[in-house]
Amino acid sequence: MRRFVAAAVVAATASIPILAGPQAGAATRSSSACTHHPIEGGPQVCIRVEGVGTHVDKAVAIWTNPPAGVNERTARLFLSGHEVHYPQRATRHGGTLSAEWGWFEHSGELCVEFDGIKNRRACEDVYDSDHS
Repeated sequence: MRRFVAAAVVAATASIPILAGPQAGAATRSSSACTHHPIEGGPQVCIRVEGVGTHVDKAVAIWTNPPAGVNERTARLFLSGHEVHYPQRATRHGGTLSAEWGWFEHSGELCVEFDGIKNRRACEDVYDSDHS
């Protein structure tokens, strides 16, 4: 189940210095999506995507609420359901863990997950700006 939770996204991205950067231009995408399980709670995973159209400048996997003793974990990137690139080592930044992947082209669903967390895959759709 995927939902866009504005408060969680703001809280997750505001506390991560790695996500800070210049203001995006009118044609630039900077979007986020998080898993949301209000009843059962547990880990919350988010994805942040920056770029224009199908050009992804950066994709970031964020675990917003890891236990205090977890300082790193493997993060994985999926494009339209298939794992791609290399898994990245997510490291602690304050109260979160994050990992990032650099530039690539893709159209479709972009997802991230962390090893050891079941049923928590955050996804964001990436399409050309004229996609309807």
